[in-house]
Amino acid sequence: MISIRPLRRSDRNFVLQMTQHENWMDLPCDINRCVECACGEGCFVAEIDGKQAGHVFSFNYGRIGWIGLLIVKTEYRKRGIATTLMKEAINYMFSHGVETIKLDAVQSIADLYRKLGFTDECDSIRFARIGKRGITSFSKFLEHMKEEELEQIAEFDAQYFGVNRLKVLDCLFRDYPEYCFVSRSMNKINGYIMARKTESGFWIGPWVCNPQNYATAKKLITSCINSFDENGLELRVGIPSVNSNATRLLQSLEFKEVSKSIRMVLGKRDLTGNFLGVYGIAAPEKG
Repeated sequence: MISIRPLRRSDRNFVLQMTQHENWMDLPCDINRCVECACGEGCFVAEIDGKQAGHVFSFNYGRIGWIGLLIVKTEYRKRGIATTLMKEAINYMFSHGVETIKLDAVQSIADLYRKLGFTDECDSIRFARIGKRGITSFSKFLEHMKEEELEQIAEFDAQYFGVNRLKVLDCLFRDYPEYCFVSRSMNKINGYIMARKTESGFWIGPWVCNPQNYATAKKLITSCINSFDENGLELRVGIPSVNSNATRLLQSLEFKEVSKSIRMVLGKRDLTGNFLGVYGIAAPEKG
C-alpha cells in the first residue's frame, strides 16, 4: 500500500542519500535550499509499510511551477510510486494557482510524464569541462552581486525565465555570494550569473543575459569561472538547446556536451519566458 505524506525535516538525509545514489552531486546545503525554496509544503514522500520509498519536490513561482527531485528507491520501482508522487505534486501545483508546470526529464522516464499530459518543449543540454586553465580574465569589468540588487535582478530574470523567482536567487546568493556577478550598462542590468559548489566541482547557473549582448555573456561566465578557488574540478552548465549562442560560447571555452534531458510542460504553453536569454539554468530540479 502506497501512502503519500508531506516531507518532514527528518527526511532531508533520506533525500540527500537518494540524490547521491543517482550521482546528482548534491551537497546537504542543496537539499536544504530546495526545501526552503519549495517552502516545504510542495515536497512529498512516498512510503510503503511505513518505509520511505521515494520523494518529489514542487516549486511554486506563481503562474509557473516546477517539479523535480522525483526519485523512487530501486527496490520499489515499477509499482506506480512515481506516478502517484507526480499526481500529488501536480494537484498541489494547480490547487495553488499555478497555470503552467515544467520539468526536466531524462529520456528513460519521459514517457511517464507524457502519460500524465506533459508535452516536449525543447532539449535541455548539459555541458562540462575540467578546471579553469585557459579562461581569459574579464573579471575587472564586472562587479560581484550585492544583496540589495537581488530584487532588481529578479525582475530582470523574470523577462527570460517567465516569472519572478526571487526566493531561489536569494537562497543561492546567501550560500555563494563569491560566485555571483552582475553586468550593468547605464545603471541598467543586462546580465547576471551565479554558481554553486557540487561534490565534484561547480555548477554554473542561473546565467541570464540580454540575447543581444554575447560579449557580456562571455564576460559573465569568465568572471565567474575565474572566481573559483580550486583548479582541476569539473565545471557544469545546463542550457536550453534553442539558445545557439550559449552553445557556441561554451564550445569556444572548451566545454563539451555530456548529456541531455527533455524540457517538458503541462498546462498553458504561453508562459514560456525567453530561452534566448537563458545561458544557464539554475538546476534541472527547479528551472
